[in-house]
Amino acid sequence: MSMKRPLILLAAMLIMQPAFADDDMNSPEKPCAPIVKACLDAGYARDGADGKQFWNDCMKPTVLGKSVADVKVNASDVKACRIAKIKQLKAELNALKSAK
Repeated sequence: MSMKRPLILLAAMLIMQPAFADDDMNSPEKPCAPIVKACLDAGYARDGADGKQFWNDCMKPTVLGKSVADVKVNASDVKACRIAKIKQLKAELNALKSAK
């Protein structure tokens, strides 16, 4: 199998994965917690109140390296979150492959 297919699947899962918003923000095992907190502090609600959708308007663009109005996060936090989520998605992809 070429390397393109797993990478495309991984990228698709990363883009569509709304699980970046971990609920337990105080846990050190939650590298996305600073981004979650920054989004919530900026008024992005999980229920999409006031037209500010938490996932589509804040978490996803921030994790993908785009700037979001009123959201300030360290580049190292974004990198740590992205690395953790890629690792998680790779594990999920391997689980799917082995389930065949």
